[in-house]
Amino acid sequence: MSGFDESLRITTELLRRHVDEARPIRPSDHIQNDLGLDSLSVMELVSDVETRFGVNIPSEMFERIGTVEDVARLVSSLTCRLQSAPSG
Repeated sequence: MSGFDESLRITTELLRRHVDEARPIRPSDHIQNDLGLDSLSVMELVSDVETRFGVNIPSEMFERIGTVEDVARLVSSLTCRLQSAPSG
């Protein structure tokens, strides 16, 4: 994984499933307010992100997810922890 930029690109691709194809997705877009995802769609996005990146997003972190950029930052942080965790 090449960090934040790659996480942002993949997160944007995952969001495409939930947003009108013609609508541009910017890093600063709020997932619910700007992109129009309802709570069910947000949970589906979280599930997609967890599956795609092989991470588990704890429920207490959901409140930190507001924008597309927030998701990418969180994923980068979680994948970095996974990569630096001792194996075995």
